[in-house]
Amino acid sequence: MASWSRRQRALVTGLLVALTLLATVTIALWPDGDATVAVGGDVTITTSTTAPVEPTTTTVEPTTTTMTTTAVPTTTAPTTTEASTTTAQPTATPPQPTATTMTTSPPPPYRSSIENVTAAQLGSSYTPASGCVPPDALRAVDLTHWGYDGTVHQGRLIIASAEAERVAAIFGDLYAARFPIERVEPVDRYGADDEASMRANNTSGYNCRTIAGTTTLSNHAFGRAIDVNPLHNPYVRGEAVDPPEGAPWADRSNRRPGMIFGGDAVVAAFAARGWGWGGSWTSPDFQHFDKR
Repeated sequence: MASWSRRQRALVTGLLVALTLLATVTIALWPDGDATVAVGGDVTITTSTTAPVEPTTTTVEPTTTTMTTTAVPTTTAPTTTEASTTTAQPTATPPQPTATTMTTSPPPPYRSSIENVTAAQLGSSYTPASGCVPPDALRAVDLTHWGYDGTVHQGRLIIASAEAERVAAIFGDLYAARFPIERVEPVDRYGADDEASMRANNTSGYNCRTIAGTTTLSNHAFGRAIDVNPLHNPYVRGEAVDPPEGAPWADRSNRRPGMIFGGDAVVAAFAARGWGWGGSWTSPDFQHFDKR
């Protein structure tokens, strides 16, 4: 190039400048990446179209979210389709009658037994050489009866031997009728005190005693009389009631359990065996039955 003229060197220099500018424009329009352009013999221009990337730091602030949930009643609407519309109706099922089978055990059968008694067993209810029948003419009738509590109880009556079987049958009828008897005990349990036995509403038979207010032996002294529920079936003489504690039951219009009335099962059972009832007397003794 030393032999080149000034004009030629100026021309070449301008050409190089022009090529450099062209290459710059081309690289600027290149999508991305680096570009290397060879210009002339010894000139190589390398350009990079990738701009330096500044490091980016992103800070994420923690976020606190407070959620408040309120339970809202959910109402499910009936489903409606184009084909049909169905509205659910409550189904009421009427109560069906229930067949209840109740098994009730039959009551225990009536039981009775008859046995001899001794003077020791009679205790205070027997007085020797008093005109009362002796122990060998008496019998103890053990029997079952219904109580005021609706259950079965065991009792014992001391009665004349000739009447023992009939008395056992009488109380069998009362048992079948479920007539309540509070207690059936020998009067000796009360010291042979007739008043005490009546106050206890005790049904009793034999007692070696006289008729109240007299010196005449009572039918009880012969084992041929029985007083049934005496407190609730008192002896009424005008205004006097015996026992006095039985006064609330002297009014026979007020019927209560254990009371005896004309024509009832008790009177009928005794009458069927030839025994009479004191309730039909002018001064009624509602508790008293005897065999004359």
